[in-house]
Amino acid sequence: MKKSVIIVFICSLLFTSLVFSAQEQDTTAVRLTTEVKLAQSDTAKIKALIDLGDYQIIRDFRKAEKHFLHALELIKKGPETEKQETLAVVYGALGIVSKRKGDYPEAVDYYLKSLNLYKELKDDSNIADIYHNMAMVFRDQKDYKKSIEYFKKTIVLKDSLHEEKGVAIVYNMMGVAYRQSKQMDSAYNSYQKAKATFLRLQDQENIYRVNSNLAAWYHTQKQYQKAIAIYKENLEYDDKTNRRLSLQRVYYNIAGGYMQLKEYRSALNYIDQALTIAKEQQAKTRISKSYLRRSFILRKLENYKEALENYRLHKKYSDSVFNIENAKKVQALELKYQFNQEKLADSLQFAKEKSELTLITEAETAQKRLYFILFLVTVIAGIVITYLIRRIYRSRVRLAAEALEKNKQELTSFIKQLVAKSKEQEELTKELDKLKAEVVQKSSLKKLQEVAAEKILTKDDWYNFKEKFVRAYPSFFENIKQKGYELTQSEERLVAMEKLGLDTRQIANMLAISEDSVMMNRYRLRKKINSPKGAPILEYLEN
Repeated sequence: MKKSVIIVFICSLLFTSLVFSAQEQDTTAVRLTTEVKLAQSDTAKIKALIDLGDYQIIRDFRKAEKHFLHALELIKKGPETEKQETLAVVYGALGIVSKRKGDYPEAVDYYLKSLNLYKELKDDSNIADIYHNMAMVFRDQKDYKKSIEYFKKTIVLKDSLHEEKGVAIVYNMMGVAYRQSKQMDSAYNSYQKAKATFLRLQDQENIYRVNSNLAAWYHTQKQYQKAIAIYKENLEYDDKTNRRLSLQRVYYNIAGGYMQLKEYRSALNYIDQALTIAKEQQAKTRISKSYLRRSFILRKLENYKEALENYRLHKKYSDSVFNIENAKKVQALELKYQFNQEKLADSLQFAKEKSELTLITEAETAQKRLYFILFLVTVIAGIVITYLIRRIYRSRVRLAAEALEKNKQELTSFIKQLVAKSKEQEELTKELDKLKAEVVQKSSLKKLQEVAAEKILTKDDWYNFKEKFVRAYPSFFENIKQKGYELTQSEERLVAMEKLGLDTRQIANMLAISEDSVMMNRYRLRKKINSPKGAPILEYLEN
């Protein structure tokens, strides 16, 4: 009696717990559904539909599909500026739904649409997620090589973004592809990398997922009891979180373990539960696999009729999912995508090259125009500068000519004065000769002799004379000096007067010396400069 009461109490507690769990989940679904209904704008409604779809996708992907399609319809009606990012999200979600339905061509089509949009947005994080989803499609299609390639591309992107958890998730999924392609060591290493990260992050949900895959690995290694123990631990978690498809997978895997242990009754019990959930979720791939496993178990139990019927059902669902036509569609979609990518790359390259060529042409044209302008400016500047230089030169030449003319006039005037003074001196000498006979007084005669003996060119006269001479003939004495002739002051006087065209008598009068003295001075100068006999001294000095 007491045992019955305890059992009833425990059952009531479990029932209450399940009811509260279901109510909690229903409350979330009701809240999100209410948000969709109460949305005041299309933008708000789209967000609410996406949130509700995300909630339903791991519980009932058929319901999730309706929400995402409704969101897609609203997005396409909205402004172009708001479409791109939201469209990418919805296309990606619909790809997941299509994959779970077993419609792989539709899944690939949605994923590629999403991928193109994320590439335009340069959103590497979401591009990595789409690569991951594409890898899952190829894994389900048993194209493990391509699946692993996509997984590796995902890891590279997520690693560059420092998404540690994301990298671990991909390693876990890639381990499945390695296991299914019989690369057991690579599979185990991938699982261990993933689990080490999840343990460090204390991520219980993903630890559960790795354990589930490790159980499958133990199964392939014929360690069936270890595999079943892990699967049974996961049953409680899947049931608590209402993860129907995960629950279906665990039932399916436990059935496989019992099959290997030849406990066919237990295997049949678990495969029936797996098949019920697969049908509920309308997951064709899983329905097909469940029928195949059930057919095998029934054959072992010698129920050949039902085994045959189950095998036929397996073929029916399998042919709708795994057929040449679908494989061709998937391949065609990927080839089309690759072609479009190459076409886009070529068009971008062409546009880039065209743009660069245009820029180069424009730059060359601008450069030529600049050179032409600089040439014109240089020519104009040259003309202006030449004009100014010529003008300044002419002005300076004119001023120099005027100054030289003025200096010559001053020198001529000065010479005239000296000549006049010389004539006065000559007249005075004549008067002196007359007075020699008439004047008796010695003192008067002496004074007249002193006046007659006075030099026309005094020291001051010479400096004044030389200054005027140099201004009139600036380079005369300098040229003589450059030829190596060092003239004395008296020699300079002599050649200067000869330059002015004075004859011997005029020179003698101006210097108050005799004509013989002038001749003697000229002789000494000719000897000093080694002038040829008969050659004019001045001509020799200037040449």
